[in-house]
Formats: sequence, structure tokens, C-alpha cells
Amino acid sequence: LDVKSNPVDIVIGAIETYEDGLFGYRAAYESYVLVKDMAWSERLARFADFLPELQRGLPVPEQYKQETPGTDSDLNAYDVIYYAGDCNAGSKTIAINLPNDEEVQLAKGTRRLQLKNAMQAKFDKILLPISEVLIDESQRQHINFDSFFANTMFHEVAHGLGIKNTVTGKGTVREALLDVSSSMEEGKADILGLYMISRLYEMGELGEIDIRDNYVTFMAGIFRSIRFGASSAHGKANMVRFNFFKEYGAFVRDDETGTYSVDFDRMQDAMAALSELLLTLQGDGDYDGARRLTNEKGVIGDQLQADLDRLTAANIPVDIVFTQGTAELGLE
Repeated sequence: LDVKSNPVDIVIGAIETYEDGLFGYRAAYESYVLVKDMAWSERLARFADFLPELQRGLPVPEQYKQETPGTDSDLNAYDVIYYAGDCNAGSKTIAINLPNDEEVQLAKGTRRLQLKNAMQAKFDKILLPISEVLIDESQRQHINFDSFFANTMFHEVAHGLGIKNTVTGKGTVREALLDVSSSMEEGKADILGLYMISRLYEMGELGEIDIRDNYVTFMAGIFRSIRFGASSAHGKANMVRFNFFKEYGAFVRDDETGTYSVDFDRMQDAMAALSELLLTLQGDGDYDGARRLTNEKGVIGDQLQADLDRLTAANIPVDIVFTQGTAELGLE
């Protein structure tokens, strides 16, 4: 975290615990080789400074936001040129937030790495085709790469918000929530990422954007991530959010066209309500409540499954596959 100006970065180690379905303790090895995009990184760096202010504004009681996020955090953009191990075994990562250690996060912050070329590939080959099938034609103009990049970026930044240690004396959130800790954390980061974008937009910090772009692109992104399935922490978190949003009327499905459109006002209400729910479950270390939410809302209903089947019929891939190695880089 103290190395700031290097143009090449390496991530290597036993890092993520998504594969441990028992307690979420056991980490799997993975590695990345990354080339830093200096220009993009310089534009992004300032957003980490807003973390303490955004933490204070979270829609929860004070005890659930009493921790102060580390401000010595990097927010950078990279092109990834090599994946190995866990990150190359299934769905391909498009952003990284490390380290996972709570003490280091609070003391030093984190490094948030946006993998721009992988993100562009998923947007072009997956998200855009999904939107042409499932997003109402009147809202498709709101789907764009800049919004996809921002939604993903602020998802990673939002991992630094909320609380790392329970307010009920149950240890860290990860220790208290066991096998559902990963899906709760991914769900929190997704929804608080959208919260951050909304707040920064209101503060005038995002320039001349159309916030509706972020909301509609976010909705399309739920369909993309939900296809990773129930065994994926990201997929499970998206199932919970889809069903929660559906109950709030955050989107409407047109049965004639089989497409979805966002209700922007209700989506903001749903965003605030889900943020409060997830942050409270984490802060309380409420394993039973988190498990109940996952079991009740982390499911794919018949209508949604039929819509996802339409994506498969349209030959839209679930994920991308890389051809990689020294030969691809012209080094042989």
C-alpha cells in the first residue's frame, strides 16, 4: 500500500474465501499481472477522499457507522494482462479491493484496482447484448460504459464503508456471518456503490452526468451478475437485490415485451432501505437474519428464470474467456 508510483503491479497470494462454503475461512490462491493506466488513475484518485464524509451520511443509526474508513487508499485503473488461480477459475474479476484484513483496512485503507480492459470486454460482449433483450427500449440510451465503470468502481470503494467489527461483541463481521459473510459484503458494496454515486452527484462532484444512466446500467448489471448462480457470492447478492427491488417497485416488467424499466424514485427508496438492512445485519453480526434474507430472497423465480433463459437462447455468454500468456503479449 505504500508503493504508489509503480506502472506495473502484481497481486499474488491466498486471498478470496468465496469457495469455502462451510465457514468462509479458507482462502484460495490467485495472481494477477497488471499495467497501470496513469491518466485514468490520476482522474480517479480524488474520490477516496470522500469516504469519511460518505460514511457519516450512511442511512443507519450512529453505532453502525462509528468506524472511520482509512483515507490512505488508492483508486486506480489498470489493464490486466494475466490471471491465474482462483481469479481465472470461474467468473473473471473486473475489479479488486485489497487487502481483506480488517485491521489493515482501518489503519491503512485499501487498494482498489479497476481492470479497465476486462470491464470493457464484459460491457461490449455481455452487458450491451443483455440490455437489448431485457431493458425497455425507451431506457436503453441510458446504458453506457462510463456508467458501468463508475458503478463497478464505486462498488469497490464502498467495501470501505459501513462497519468491520460488530457492535454486539461478536468479533468481526466476517467471523460473525460465517458462510453468508461474502454475499452480505458483496450486496452491501453493490448498493452502497450506487448510494455513493447518488450522493456525489448531488454534491456536484461527478460533473455533467445523467444519474439515470447509472441506475439503468445498474439494473442491467443485476441480470449480468445473477447468471453467475447461487454458488457465487456476487450472484447470490444480486438475487437478493433483484427480489428486494421487485418488492419495492424499483423496476417494472412489461409483460408484452418482456422488458424491464426503472422507476427512478422508487429505486432511490429501495436503495436506502436495502442499505440500512444490510448494514444493520452486518453491524449486529446477525447470522440468523442474514441467512434468512439469503434463503428468502436469494432465489430465482420462474419469471426471472424464463427471462434468463432468453439470454441463453440469444447466445449471450455468461462470462468471457481470455487467451493469455507471453505469446499473446508478443514476448516469445
